[in-house]
Amino acid sequence: MISSTFLNGFFLGLSLILAIGAQNSFVIRQGLARNHIVLTVLFCSLSDVFLIFLGISGIGLIAETFFYSFQQWIFILAAAWLSWYGLSHVRNAFNSLNQQIQEFKPETLSILQTLNKLFILTFLNPHVYLDTVLLIGIVSLQYEKIDVWIFGCGASLASIVFFCLLGFSASVVSSFFNSRLAWIILDGLIAGIMFSISFRLVFQSGIL
Repeated sequence: MISSTFLNGFFLGLSLILAIGAQNSFVIRQGLARNHIVLTVLFCSLSDVFLIFLGISGIGLIAETFFYSFQQWIFILAAAWLSWYGLSHVRNAFNSLNQQIQEFKPETLSILQTLNKLFILTFLNPHVYLDTVLLIGIVSLQYEKIDVWIFGCGASLASIVFFCLLGFSASVVSSFFNSRLAWIILDGLIAGIMFSISFRLVFQSGIL
């Protein structure tokens, strides 16, 4: 029988990851483009597991002081990068309008480019630390001994299941995204999400 502690971790982890953010948008795009999707899913899943166990081990609480001491700069730098990332999708959308290209193909990334974007979208996103490390770490304080790790395993499984479903489901329906218009719309939506997150980060930094 699955313990309530495990289920609590699973549903908390799932609730924190469901929002379509920068990382999730990238996973969807990689799946639709069928571009290193196994690598993408594996990187995101293992990164979440690492950050979750970092949080429940108590290191997240130690890092909390550092994070809030430099919160403004962290949020501003993350907002700047996400704005640049959003502009790159605007560029992709305009490139898709080029009717001179006879055979249309979505932009594909090399393994190095994929890992580079995954690392930045994962580890330079302040909300990853606020949600995955700090929040899960704080909630885990109600448990003792083995229950802490059971709770962490539940949250970790939620991330693994979510990224597998997100990435491979996108890959399955990728045949519907073989037109210029579909990719123009997708890149436009992703750009809008990136600009929205960027603005929210600037607002949360307190600079406005």
